[in-house]
Amino acid sequence: MQRSNFVQGGLLWTTSAYIIWGLSPLFYQYFNGVEAMEIFALRVLCSVPLMAALLWITVTPIRVFKLLMDPKTFSSLFISTICISTSWYLNTWGTTNGQVLMVSLAYFLTPLISILIGVLYLRERLTPLQFIALLLCATGFLYACISLDSFPWLTIGITLAFGCYGVIKKQVRIDTLNGLAAEALLMVPFALFYLIGMSGQTHWEANEDSVRLLLMLTAPMTILPLGLFAFGVARTKNISTIAVLQYIEPTLYFLLAVFLFGEAIDTGRLATFSLVWVGFTVFSIDAIRRAKLAKFAGNIGLEKQKKPLY
Repeated sequence: MQRSNFVQGGLLWTTSAYIIWGLSPLFYQYFNGVEAMEIFALRVLCSVPLMAALLWITVTPIRVFKLLMDPKTFSSLFISTICISTSWYLNTWGTTNGQVLMVSLAYFLTPLISILIGVLYLRERLTPLQFIALLLCATGFLYACISLDSFPWLTIGITLAFGCYGVIKKQVRIDTLNGLAAEALLMVPFALFYLIGMSGQTHWEANEDSVRLLLMLTAPMTILPLGLFAFGVARTKNISTIAVLQYIEPTLYFLLAVFLFGEAIDTGRLATFSLVWVGFTVFSIDAIRRAKLAKFAGNIGLEKQKKPLY
């Protein structure tokens, strides 16, 4: 692939987004002693003005308030906000409490859980390869539940929250940036409620300038990759590529957890990850294969349209 096509096609921007997300545990390691809920609350409040700026920079039509005024869309966005808030909070808790490996496992499982939810809720049909991938990942996860010293509630929480989030967003016709802006606005009252309730007890109020700076930086750490992702996806013709690229994030989480943070990778965890890795490889092969078939079918359709009628 030529460099110009790599950049103009959106792969550079999308890949950059996943790399930033995957390296985010390096940033959150500096929040020693700061409650995950405080990080989450200030992340929300600081993200709102940056989200507005991103909408302006990308010349995206602002439809946030119109969306929130529609009862059906509001209900869907409210549920998706609960899901993404849960995912953000658990991710933050995991990365600040030495559980990066379990967060990594959650993001490896999420795309496949989204498919399973789609089958159960939307009555979608599994391809044979998707069924094999789900079976492998389910086996790996069940093995983790049996072999690990503690139940992997963190992995389950993130996987279900983010999996449900993906399915809900499929049902709402809204662009990425307007959707996230609406969700951020819906999070604001809860963030304010927490900060007001904890008044006088937060690190933000403890006159620690370094901690304040870190808390403010959670906003660009959130918005920058989202902007890159939205910019890249809009220019990526082959959506199956995204299905493969999304595994950059949990892979980087895994490498950081094992080789930098020194989290234990015993036989049980290694067996779990091995089964999940094989599962996501099968899933990626299936996504690429189906994309090629769809492209081939599309080309045949175009040829038939161009064929003259006699």
